[in-house]
Amino acid sequence: MKNYLLLGTFLVPLFFCAQVGIQTSTPQKTLHVNGSLQVVSELNVGGNATTAGSAGTTGQILTSNGAAAAPSWQTLNTISGTINSAYYVQGTTEATAAQGTTIDVPGATITLTVPTGRTQTFLFTILGYATNFPSGGVSSQGVFILAQNNVKISSAYTTKIGNGGGLVDLPVPVTFLKSVTLPAGTYTFKVQYAAWSGTAKVNVNPTTYGGYNGDTESMLTKMQILVYNN
Repeated sequence: MKNYLLLGTFLVPLFFCAQVGIQTSTPQKTLHVNGSLQVVSELNVGGNATTAGSAGTTGQILTSNGAAAAPSWQTLNTISGTINSAYYVQGTTEATAAQGTTIDVPGATITLTVPTGRTQTFLFTILGYATNFPSGGVSSQGVFILAQNNVKISSAYTTKIGNGGGLVDLPVPVTFLKSVTLPAGTYTFKVQYAAWSGTAKVNVNPTTYGGYNGDTESMLTKMQILVYNN
């Protein structure tokens, strides 16, 4: 009988009080714990009066959804403001652009998908060389282009100053950035080169350069993409 009385004494405040405080006489929420909390097993969030909340899955973190909304478990690479993924592609074979033409840079193409119901921001970093070496003394100029679904979204000027050959007859590399925010869908991005004046080559293997040491990657076009969650 004593045990029943003690249990009843403990439960009565729970039935008649809207808020319960532990080590506080002025609870601010339905349950207010003024001290540390130890959870030995799972932590469930969400749910309702008849359904248990979610315990999440291994590796997920608990994130706030704002006032009056239950927090939720999320995978780290889906949280707003974090990097969802990173990609890198580089050029492959050499290609020539005649004056007045635009070509796709071989190898510098990638297709990416923004998941349904999401928006993401894509940050591009592009590095390119355009040259016509070993045609010593010949100058050229043009632009590297970033195209989205075959539509230009950014570009950067580059040149090759011809001055009789040797170390003074080299291309000037260009590096440029571009950021785009996109809704759900599939997009193809490519790097192109447009030759304004003179003929130029991209993805050159500089075997004819003085001192060449077998570095086949040194003049390839390169593209890196960081994808951020919104």
